[in-house]
Amino acid sequence: MGQPLITLALSVYNVEPYLRQSLETIVNQTYQNLEILCIDDCSKDKTYDILLEYQQKDSRVKVVKQTKNQGLSMSRNLAIEIAQGEYIIMLDGDDLFALDMVEKAYKTVVETDADLVMWDYCAFYKDEDLPRLLRKSSDLIGFDTTNKIALLKRPAFIWVKLIRMQVLRDLSVHFPEGYTKQDIPVWWHLVTTLNKIAVLPERLSYYRQNPFNTSSRKDKSVYSLAYVMDITGENLRRNGLYDTYKDFYLYKRLSLLQGMYDYIKPELQLEAMRMIRERFDDDAIAYIKSSVCALSKRTILFYKGYLMDNMFVKLQYNGILLARSIYRKFKGV
Repeated sequence: MGQPLITLALSVYNVEPYLRQSLETIVNQTYQNLEILCIDDCSKDKTYDILLEYQQKDSRVKVVKQTKNQGLSMSRNLAIEIAQGEYIIMLDGDDLFALDMVEKAYKTVVETDADLVMWDYCAFYKDEDLPRLLRKSSDLIGFDTTNKIALLKRPAFIWVKLIRMQVLRDLSVHFPEGYTKQDIPVWWHLVTTLNKIAVLPERLSYYRQNPFNTSSRKDKSVYSLAYVMDITGENLRRNGLYDTYKDFYLYKRLSLLQGMYDYIKPELQLEAMRMIRERFDDDAIAYIKSSVCALSKRTILFYKGYLMDNMFVKLQYNGILLARSIYRKFKGV
């Protein structure tokens, strides 16, 4: 039996400085039967020109240009719609990939009959840091894929996963549009509904950290954390799984909302607090008071002080924030 077609769906926007290097690690994959689907989200630099150059050199490369900038979610949803492969890996255009990434991922599918295979990654700032980082053992060694909560604790990044296309379409998987962190509800949807998930305990994707990553912002994009967790909860209820995952869902939602408040710019905290109050429902209160509550002490102080109107606890929490601020100024963070 021949090798099935696998789609590598590359979503790009203004990644000219890194795109050639990224594409070289894609077109030179040891697994050859690829559809390399490149979706340009109306870049303003020479990203599109570079994609066309590779399309002319390699018949596997297919370039699609959005008519206007619509965001990463739209690009990924379009990829699901038009991909021709039996499997798909969704990638970002400034990252790098081991040349045997696809080969090893597909080999794992053959060995396990998995609908989804995930592998490990490393984050880097400079190319010269990669050899040192790759010497570190994978966190996935010995990982139990039957433990759904353990799977949900893993980073939701979609670019470290090979997924059977029919699964995505059967489940009507859709990346929520207009938000960052759009991987979160998709990952929860897949983990809570799939039973055939396999792990490849190697670091095969290399995530480039740079000042332009949305994950480094402290602006209104951080509000996305609230909305994507809303969508995650709605999906659980729609699939009749909310009670099954309620405790961990509340832990994750409350942790992320508190982190949103702490992380965002001070001038945006008032709106962040309004959003948190809207979501601080009876389930959240009951969870914080329960014996199964796994929130950190600091997070519990936040909710008891700000949301449950305990003035003494609020003073404690503010003291922690002040101490942290002084420490960061001292360390120059």
